[in-house]
Amino acid sequence: MIPLSRIEEIAASRADLAAIVAGSETLSWRQYAEAVRDAAEGLAGAVTLDELRTVAFLSHNRAELVVAASAAATLKTTLCGLDYSLSPAALTDLLERIEADLLIVSSGFLADRDINVRTLAAGRAVVDLDNRLPGATPYAAFAGLAAGRRTPNAPARPFRAISFTSGTSGTPKPVIRTASFDARRFAYFTARYGFSSADRHLATIPLYHAAGGGWARLFLQLGATLVLAPPDDPLETAELIRREWITSSTMTPPILSGVLREVARGRARVTPNQLRFVLVGGKHFPAPAKQEALQVLGPVVYEYYGTTETGVNTIAEPGDLLTHPASVGRVYDGNRILILDPERKPVPAGIVGSVAIASYMNMDTYLGAPANRVQIDGERYLITSEAGYLDEDGRLYLLNRSQGADSVNLYALENAIRHIRGVEDVALLRRAGAGPVAVDCAVVLKASASPGAAEEVRARAAEILRRERIAMARFEPLDQIPYSPSGKVRAAALEEAIGRAGEEAAKPAAGKPAAKARTGGTVDGVLLGIALLALTAISWGGMFPVAKAALASIDGFYLTLLRYGFASLILIGILVRVEGWRALATEGHGGKLFFYGSMGFAGFSILAFVGLAHSKAEHGAIIMALMPLITALLTWAIKGVRPNRVTFLCIAAALAGVALVVTRGSLSALDGGALLPDLLILGGAASWVVYTLGAATVPGWSPLRYTTVSAALGTVTITAVTALATAAGIVAVPSLETVWSVRAEIAYLVLIAAVLAVFSWNIGIKLLGPVNGVLFINLVPITAFAIGLAQGRAFGDVELAGAGLTIGALIVNNLNSRGLFRFRRTERAVGGGGTLTPVAVGAGGR
Repeated sequence: MIPLSRIEEIAASRADLAAIVAGSETLSWRQYAEAVRDAAEGLAGAVTLDELRTVAFLSHNRAELVVAASAAATLKTTLCGLDYSLSPAALTDLLERIEADLLIVSSGFLADRDINVRTLAAGRAVVDLDNRLPGATPYAAFAGLAAGRRTPNAPARPFRAISFTSGTSGTPKPVIRTASFDARRFAYFTARYGFSSADRHLATIPLYHAAGGGWARLFLQLGATLVLAPPDDPLETAELIRREWITSSTMTPPILSGVLREVARGRARVTPNQLRFVLVGGKHFPAPAKQEALQVLGPVVYEYYGTTETGVNTIAEPGDLLTHPASVGRVYDGNRILILDPERKPVPAGIVGSVAIASYMNMDTYLGAPANRVQIDGERYLITSEAGYLDEDGRLYLLNRSQGADSVNLYALENAIRHIRGVEDVALLRRAGAGPVAVDCAVVLKASASPGAAEEVRARAAEILRRERIAMARFEPLDQIPYSPSGKVRAAALEEAIGRAGEEAAKPAAGKPAAKARTGGTVDGVLLGIALLALTAISWGGMFPVAKAALASIDGFYLTLLRYGFASLILIGILVRVEGWRALATEGHGGKLFFYGSMGFAGFSILAFVGLAHSKAEHGAIIMALMPLITALLTWAIKGVRPNRVTFLCIAAALAGVALVVTRGSLSALDGGALLPDLLILGGAASWVVYTLGAATVPGWSPLRYTTVSAALGTVTITAVTALATAAGIVAVPSLETVWSVRAEIAYLVLIAAVLAVFSWNIGIKLLGPVNGVLFINLVPITAFAIGLAQGRAFGDVELAGAGLTIGALIVNNLNSRGLFRFRRTERAVGGGGTLTPVAVGAGGR
């Protein structure tokens, strides 16, 4: 914390302005200075000053702790905060390792956590902030000690700082630094984000944590006001933002999630406010939580990544969170990051490895243990326990915590499971040992979750993991995920909680036999998935010849209206049967569902059918098969995710193939606007891709629910567009006789190509995964051409060659999405092309 000399400088001009706010207590800068003088005198009297080298504290954030910390800084003693959620045995070990001379405690707070302070102290001098511990020096006794006295002269000591790693997978390790980095880091952030004495900073992270103490020091040394949030009270934390006119804050994702949860429940308000800067970090920050935070708090949310050993090393600003939500940002002044392979060699962009950091904030060493360092190009890098990769713009993406350099993206998997309806929170714990990758999965269900939600979540979580070839060893619903106060998942506590929950669940209820183990066959699942996806593709391939036949009698507008009018009613009936009436509620997503439904059902079907009426069924099928490549282009345009070079080549080859099919090798085939119908079909395909991308905007919804609700809303648009086309004289209402004459075609388009195909597609994708599923799209044009041949239609060599070229390009792109061509990329110099999908080091030889 800041020393008395700096406090007195600020107090000279801001004497009566607030320095510290904690609950109902406010200390002005003058009172802060007086309290620090008294505390420095008291600490110097508690232990001989020359022997007072290391002071440890165990307390939640409170004004007295800030004062005591400033007193310790004034006396040039090393101040160490300890995590009060650790076991007494772990705390005892840490106190002995750092050789603490004095212990500052909040005895009442620790008593509530069953920590015996006198046993923990083991004969050390103790100062009790609560003034109630027998044998300890009460903090209240410091009042007035400095009256008429000079502040004790601090001995000449070299700088020495001790902080602790989070200890998520074991006992925290003491981190040693022999030089302060505050001046450089504080100057950068103050200049970059315009911090000043006018700020009111809300400290929510415990001061024992490097981030909690560091950001408190930054704002205090500016003369700003430090507001201390109470521990484990998201409601009060949310209210403080508005009530205290907070301008900046640092939070962990669990703390921020608690605040947002209270706002969503209507129990707290955070507006109006003066927020300009909310920095979130210390734990994985899920992309949906980033979006929610930006929606609730506005464009004031930032993310950082760093470790206790390396400081704050990357920053993602609000724009970055919107455009690249999976990234933790880019390095800033004085930081460099490399990704290393198992031989400690740097790897190119897009390749997964160990995250290594060079920074002026890097620690010197661990206490009693060596640091994991490597020298590269004259720079000393610390190798962290995180796995991740850099994109070609230098953004860092993390895959897992404390797992080393492998490609198991625990964070992405947790994000996917968090999207399941009824899930409040989730944590995955990787199982140790060789062999297939397996994880334990712990979830916290929402209070509104249905009684049978756990089994549904279990099944869907297992499917998500199975797609990535990861086994789910254990699945247990918990009351809460065990986080440390600084926001880290406690791995040991999580494993213990999962074990206890499993033991309880395994106990058969009184009078009931134990449940039989579930059985299932992986091979059966793969075969079923293949059959379902093949059925879907063949159904869609047959849709074009069937629709072409119907379009000879009825126009594309009314054919679309009849198709999705009937299909929507059937889907609504199935949804209500499966998920209940409440699944029809839009839950605030009505606008986006109406837009995406209009694109997917009105845009796709009307454009495709109107174009198909003047084109060939085979043309429609081959153009629709371009959807995977259209998706790559639209994802680039909308989200800024640039396709790699192989995908660009596949797009060019596929378009060339389509051109050969459409023109039959002769540009004269385009005379007289002959290209327009195929362009309409291409527009329909693009509309369906936009609709497909829209599914990600309603996280937690099942595919059935998204399809049904969006189809119903899209049918409203279909009705309106058809009515306008009829009023304008573009189309006429078909007679009942006409509709009856194409009843078989309509039945196929509704029951087979819409309802059955959608169900088969969704189930098949769950069984085989999207990468394998998209491969079956190639059967759509093959089916259409096969039907054409069966009907006696003759195709020229150029048309067949074009179809083959397009299908080949789609297959190559699918193989590229599996990483087949990326191993060779690692042999090239960095900076050689498009954005890369992360690939595990050494994974390319398969």
